Amino acid sequence: MRIFHLDFNHLRLRREIVRDLLPRIAALGYDAILWELENQVVWETCPECATPESWSKAEFAELLVESRALGLEPIPLLQTIGHGEYVMAHPRYHAFREHPDFSDCYCTSNPAVRAFLIRWIDEYQELFGPLRYFHLGGDEAYRFGSCPACAARDRMALYAEHMGALVAGLVAAGVRPGFWCDMILAHPQELD
Repeated sequence: MRIFHLDFNHLRLRREIVRDLLPRIAALGYDAILWELENQVVWETCPECATPESWSKAEFAELLVESRALGLEPIPLLQTIGHGEYVMAHPRYHAFREHPDFSDCYCTSNPAVRAFLIRWIDEYQELFGPLRYFHLGGDEAYRFGSCPACAARDRMALYAEHMGALVAGLVAAGVRPGFWCDMILAHPQELD
């Protein structure tokens, strides 16, 4: 599988540009796209995160149809520990922060965070339709495990508990979850 990563973390592209890019990606021999959408789409789970340039779900669904027609399997990527700045910068989500002064890392001990992310994963699945894979990020969470509730726990046990809760619904639906491995590789002795 050759996967092209479209990362909208710091990049805003008009739909027309992405539409023109899709056949080029396919022509280069890619057969899948990892869609790291962040706030490029207006999400019901987190409408505050949308920008004036965000696409509606209907607009993005058209891109999915076009990419599938080109043989490009869609793989959604939703950040579930680090890279949550576009969410936690908004006052409504400040309580989700691992550290009150930074908006980059979700507090995985907060049950509201897990419920929020599970709801968002469900919304992604509804938009994307049938999937084989779903990427849950999980990387570069430099403040992970630092709040008082998290620091009282074993970091890798907390990581496994959080990711395990998020993948449960995906696995039950027959979707194979994935995530970046840097957090695990930082503690290989704790790898089960």
